[in-house]
Amino acid sequence: MRLKNEIWKVICGGVLLAFSLSACKTTKSASASEPEIMKTEEALFASVIDRSFHFNTLNSQLRFHFNNGQKEISSKAQLKMIRNDRLQLSVQPMLGIEVFRLEMTSDSIKVLDRMNKRYMTDSYDHLKGNFKIDFNFRNLQALITNQMFVPNEDEISASHFRRFRINKSDESAEFALADSNGYYYTFTAGSNERLISTNIEKRIDKSALEWDYRKFQDIENRSFPMEMAVKLLTDSEIQGEATLIFSSMEIDKPLKTEFIIPKGYERITAEQLIKSFGQK
Repeated sequence: MRLKNEIWKVICGGVLLAFSLSACKTTKSASASEPEIMKTEEALFASVIDRSFHFNTLNSQLRFHFNNGQKEISSKAQLKMIRNDRLQLSVQPMLGIEVFRLEMTSDSIKVLDRMNKRYMTDSYDHLKGNFKIDFNFRNLQALITNQMFVPNEDEISASHFRRFRINKSDESAEFALADSNGYYYTFTAGSNERLISTNIEKRIDKSALEWDYRKFQDIENRSFPMEMAVKLLTDSEIQGEATLIFSSMEIDKPLKTEFIIPKGYERITAEQLIKSFGQK
């Protein structure tokens, strides 16, 4: 029973981190041995977008480590993504047996708790209205796949250049912009014109989400960070942090996803889900 409670808490913690796209800040310097950034700001902006990780489908094994100051738990999982359509996370802590499934689409979120035989399904509009959460599926997709994005836009392109304030040095470049809801976004690229961190911050709430990218590898001639570090902060205090470690990744292969709710499962609300996370 204790193991069940701990697994449920780390899963809920991961969901809360995904929800908390209300702020971010990360910094990571490039290696001194890498070449200096010499391009114009506009050409640099276009190059960073062009060098980002492009995919249609993604299928990867994942190790998820979560720490909220009270609990520190690791679990294995499988991540499936269909670009601009859905994200599905299957948590399999022991022997490949799924205990939890999370699915996010462009307009809704579903969770399936096999250990407690219950499920939740809700819309982002409802979540925003009840929890003051500003969530966008495309933003989360970009965060997980090492891409810059523009709030409330489906895609980013070189034509968005003038919306950003750019601060360039020999070893890195920062691309910053703000939206009408008081969120500030900062994307940092290294001297190789590869995104190494993303920052979303809501200064009025003194809250931030930090997302660092590490250990890049070539996956079918496309560079991908096989390790990501995520922190959620309030008043500069860490409220929760997670590490995502990817392995055995496949991209642009036929991918099947399904979300079947077994008979007899109890439907719960988002409020109950978050309350479960708060239980000791």
